[in-house]
Amino acid sequence: MADFTSNAPRMRRDVSHRSLEYRAYFVPIFALALPGALLRATVATITSDPSPRPGILDDARRRARDVTTMICSI
Repeated sequence: MADFTSNAPRMRRDVSHRSLEYRAYFVPIFALALPGALLRATVATITSDPSPRPGILDDARRRARDVTTMICSI
């Protein structure tokens, strides 16, 4: 039988309840990530990169979420 008293499993936070601070950082970082995502997609199209790429908005959202999470975790 497992003993979870000292290392209890972490509960996943509901992403719909992000703090105002998180959103205040996310919006400008997302806006800055959009041109980079567009540039990466354009270069991949020009060079005929056969690997599947995420959509431009998905790529920008993913990068903005990673950066914002690092900023807010400090």
